[in-house]
Amino acid sequence: MLEIHYLVTSSDTVESVKIYEKAADFVAAQQREVPDLEDYFHVTEASVDGKKLELKEPTIYGLFNKLNQAN
Repeated sequence: MLEIHYLVTSSDTVESVKIYEKAADFVAAQQREVPDLEDYFHVTEASVDGKKLELKEPTIYGLFNKLNQAN
C-alpha cells in the first residue's frame, strides 16, 4: 500500500492524504491525461507498506520519478 501525505499549496496547514493499493497504481494514475495529483503538490510524507520513503524532491513529481524508477 502506498500512502501519500501532501499539501496542495505551501500555505496549507492541513495535510491531504491519498492511498493507493499498490505503488504501481499511483504511477499509472499519474500517467493519465488528467493525473490524480498535480506534480507541484508538496509531499510531507510517503510510505510503501509502512516504510517511509526518502525523497530528494518532496513533490508528487519527485515521488513519481522515484517510484517509476523502481518499477
